Order: sequence, then C-alpha cells, then structure tokens
Amino acid sequence: MLKVVIQSVFALKNGLSRRGIVRNYSYDSMVNSIKNYFALRAGVTPPYNHVCQVGDPVLRLQAEPVDLETIPTPEFQKFIEHLIAVMRNYDAYGLAASQIGVPLQVFVIETSEKNYEENLKTTSAGQPLEIVPLRVFINPKMKIIDYKIFTYPEACVSICGFAAHVPRAKSIRIDAFDVSGKPFVWNAVGWPARIAQHEMDHLQGKLYTDKMDPKTLSCVVWDLVNFKEGKLAMDYRPHTRSKFRSFFYT
Repeated sequence: MLKVVIQSVFALKNGLSRRGIVRNYSYDSMVNSIKNYFALRAGVTPPYNHVCQVGDPVLRLQAEPVDLETIPTPEFQKFIEHLIAVMRNYDAYGLAASQIGVPLQVFVIETSEKNYEENLKTTSAGQPLEIVPLRVFINPKMKIIDYKIFTYPEACVSICGFAAHVPRAKSIRIDAFDVSGKPFVWNAVGWPARIAQHEMDHLQGKLYTDKMDPKTLSCVVWDLVNFKEGKLAMDYRPHTRSKFRSFFYT
C-alpha cells in the first residue's frame, strides 16, 4: 500500500510541478513524510526490542503475577530469552519485564566479567562492584535483612543519559521462582542487592527518581556537552549507539 501511495504522490508531484504549484517541497521530503506517517501508525507491540523510556505509562503500572502454569510453555520461555537478550544488548545490569512493555512480575540481573572490568574504571563512582551470574526472578518477594543504608550513583536504561544518588538497603532476601518454575531463595549484599532493589521498584511502578536525592540528578556527560558545544547525540537503539554508550546506558 505504501508503494502505491508513494507512486501516486510522485504522479501528483509531477502534475503540480508542471503547473508551478509545488516549488519548495521536494519529492524526497514528501516520501519521508508519508513513510513516517505510516510508521507511527503501524507501531510495534510488546515485548519490545527496545527499552521503554520514562513517561511511558507501562513503567508506572503495578506488575501482575505470572501464572505458574505458564512458566514451562514455549511462549513464556521465549519471552524470558528475549528479556535477557535486550538486557545484554543495552549492557544493562538488570531489566524488568515492564521495561520492554510487559507488566509482569519478572526481572533478570547479570553483571558479566566484561561489564565488571569496563565499569569498574568508569562509572562505579566508588561503589564496590562484583560479578553477578545471570539469574531470573519470577513473582519475587523481597525482604530487607540489613537496613543499613548505602547511597551511590544509580542510572537506568529507561532514563537514558541521567544518574543520581539513590539510597538502598545493604542486604536483602528474595523468594522467587526460577525459569523452570522452581522456588528458590536468594540472599544478596551490596552491589547485587542494589541491582535487585532497583528492579523490584520497576515491578511496583517505581523509578529510581522516586527515591533519589534530587540535588544529585545530573546528565552523566554534562561536561562533554559543554566541550562539544552541544553537538552530542544520543541514540535510543541498542545496536546503533554512539561511542558514549557507556555513559548513557549504565
């Protein structure tokens, strides 16, 4: 259909041009306008290949529990694989299902050796990091074990380009189901506990901005913005990110 519309526009353009009506509106710009029109209306459906950004209503929804009978199904297993793939595409430490448009009580976490080595030098800001093996949490319930609060900079792939200091409990316990539907208990201290608390917030429709010290909110590359005189671009697609991706996608 789009091809037919473009061909019709081309014919109309030629006809109008001969009459001197079309002067400053090029054929290419008309084609691009039409493509954009249809692209916006065609849309995409969850689960997305990209991460939803702050302002998307799905990020403020209370996630629904997963029916345990659906966990072994091929569809749900494929969904879990997709969630993990998107997390890795964004070099994120964790990702909740709502961040790809599906408000279910599911999140995944992972700090790979590569993530550890890269971010230990750049964005840890004094926070002790550690390697965290991949883990899937389904219908998680969290209990704080040690209420001692640690405050470190925190960012989110759903709020690209910004970070702020966020207070988190030192130690937690999570009771959840794994990807095979078996219950397990997971205890975490420090770095992994912070990641899990961040993801648990997503399942409750909360963002780190709800708990941050507002005075510390900052663009993580504000100095580069000045140095480049504002000529700095950010791409929200994981596979075509700029060389500044380690700053924007922490």
